[in-house]
Amino acid sequence: MNLVLAHDLGTTGDKAVLLDEQGRLVDTAFAGYRTAHPAPLTAEQNPADWWRAVVRCTRTLLRADESRARHIVAVGFSGHMNGAVLVDEGGNPLRPALIHADIRAGAQCEKVRQRMSEADYYAITGNRLAPFYSLPKLMWLIEHEEQTVARARWMLQAKDYCVGRMTGRWGITDPSDASLTGIYDVNRLRWSAEVAEVAGIPSRLLPEVVNSTAVVGQVSAEAARATGLPRGIPVVIGAGDGACATVGAGAVDVGDSYTYIGGTAWTSCLRDRFTPDPQMRLTTLMSAQPERWVQFGTVQSAGSAWDWFVRLFGRSGGTARLQAEAAAVAPGSEGVTFLPHLSGERAPIWNPLARGVFSGLQAHHTRAHLARAVLEGVSCALESILQVMREHGAVSEPVRVVGGGTRSDLWMQILANLYGCPLEIPQHAESSTAIGAAVIAGVGVGLYEGFHIAKRIAHAEKRVEPQQESMAVYRALRARYAELLVAVTPLFGGRVA
Repeated sequence: MNLVLAHDLGTTGDKAVLLDEQGRLVDTAFAGYRTAHPAPLTAEQNPADWWRAVVRCTRTLLRADESRARHIVAVGFSGHMNGAVLVDEGGNPLRPALIHADIRAGAQCEKVRQRMSEADYYAITGNRLAPFYSLPKLMWLIEHEEQTVARARWMLQAKDYCVGRMTGRWGITDPSDASLTGIYDVNRLRWSAEVAEVAGIPSRLLPEVVNSTAVVGQVSAEAARATGLPRGIPVVIGAGDGACATVGAGAVDVGDSYTYIGGTAWTSCLRDRFTPDPQMRLTTLMSAQPERWVQFGTVQSAGSAWDWFVRLFGRSGGTARLQAEAAAVAPGSEGVTFLPHLSGERAPIWNPLARGVFSGLQAHHTRAHLARAVLEGVSCALESILQVMREHGAVSEPVRVVGGGTRSDLWMQILANLYGCPLEIPQHAESSTAIGAAVIAGVGVGLYEGFHIAKRIAHAEKRVEPQQESMAVYRALRARYAELLVAVTPLFGGRVA
């Protein structure tokens, strides 16, 4: 029996999976790590923590069955995107990594806007100028930590760093991670010299871009000693989490769509060409599949908004009790509306200054109303992205949903009612990103004939139909949500895109 080992470096920890040659999930492991917030708007992680998590997860999976090690034929990786990991020639991190949630670089976005129109920038990169992306983060580092940048050889992403630790080969990335740096030309499929020049980015910092299925090295002797893996196993570069989740959700044909709900959330559709949005509300990343583009929009605070609410109000009973209370409240939360912009917002409003808002509170409202409003608010934000996506071409139905949010039957029903179409929850929905990385690695070494095995792996385990009696209520909620956003945006200091 041949096995593929894949690691998904998420925001809170590494999720590792073993898939067999039939695409069956054999086992999983998880190891967490922390995010530091040394100042307002910052979010940093220690790259060494990522590697330690990879080592722990690998050893956990191998200890469960000592025979597994000799059956592993490939190792693959996924990781959170939009980061900035500065390393020297030997792959040594020169400072903590700035991750996607770090939004300190707003001023750097303005500097680019003074030198290049946002429309021109979007036409090249498929991305907005926003502090969530790697480009302004790197500009901030150049301005504030010049000596550190001078010592740097490459700017990498999370999975690229761990690939380097596994193989000893440094300075490589894949098109998906490159495309969400904000420096990559999604038409010409190469780093944009024009954007790099405008932003003052030294070309030496930009790694080589290879296909997501490329075998970039083998498990080194040092990595073998650390992980317990046999030396010489092929290592596939893999893809960023957005591209891996697309594969893991079974979205491998043009028009396939899915929603991912984790700490952040996004709604995506696979396209056969770059399909820019004239109002620049949507983002494009390169797929793990050649000549495919993933059109999507991200909600910055989704599962993290729910976790925030649970921390504040869930001391007695936690998530389960709050979910039960929320389910007892009528759709629409009796007039309570929540804007989930706890860490700024990406699509479709693109306002890093946006803030979370509860509106419509009256004396009779309880925490149950607020709890349901949080789930409805995040779902409204996702629905607003889906509507924009439908303007640009066919979006398949049912919409697949993956990620930790699928654990909540209530949330899935709310989402189906707002989307106005059925949802399908595939098996192993919470492991979809890591499974996508495993499929990519399996394709890379020839274990799987092609990406369509992902459709079989991700066959629907559950279907959620929209409730006609609730859809009218949710149409009114969508309108109320949109009106509230317009009303409060001036208080943020920004504008609706």
